[in-house]
Amino acid sequence: MLRIAFLTGQSNPACWALSPAQTAFLERLERGGREFHACNFPYQMESPSHEAVPLFVASVYNSAQYLLSRRRTFSERYQAAVQALLSRRPHTVLLAGSCGLELFNNLCLSSTWLNRVSVFAFGPVARRRPDCRHVLVQGRNDGISRMFFNSVHHRVDCGHMDYLQQEEVVTLCDSFLNQVAASETHPGAPLKDTACE
Repeated sequence: MLRIAFLTGQSNPACWALSPAQTAFLERLERGGREFHACNFPYQMESPSHEAVPLFVASVYNSAQYLLSRRRTFSERYQAAVQALLSRRPHTVLLAGSCGLELFNNLCLSSTWLNRVSVFAFGPVARRRPDCRHVLVQGRNDGISRMFFNSVHHRVDCGHMDYLQQEEVVTLCDSFLNQVAASETHPGAPLKDTACE
């Protein structure tokens, strides 16, 4: 059973419930052998219901979380919660949107945990690629992500806020999940190479 969870910045730091767009995205990925985590980072099950916040407010909160995640206290505070999530299944795929990739990197997970996780990063905003199996998807109109990554695995026709509504992103994510599941079922089989653009 492959576990799948979102890891994105919090538009509202008091809420980690999945947004309607995230829930709809997961519904389109439903297949046998997949299990979806019911909430977003930091993976505490008790959360207020999702409420949309103005884009400017969301941007401020996400930017602050991006910067605060660079502090050592970030990994000290959240590493155990992420390890608890990863420990529930042999392998987990994290759907890292925007600064979610930076948050993941700054958790400073050991190689033991990195071997148990793969990352599907869309609109990636981070200082580097993760040290685990991953794929980077970037919108052709996503100037924010392009400031951080010039070379990615796939480019799609969208901007920074539109990934989860794109059929092509659903297809790419579904394909990545299938490849990860196959490699976990047959450990000797390498994950299919994906050229960077």
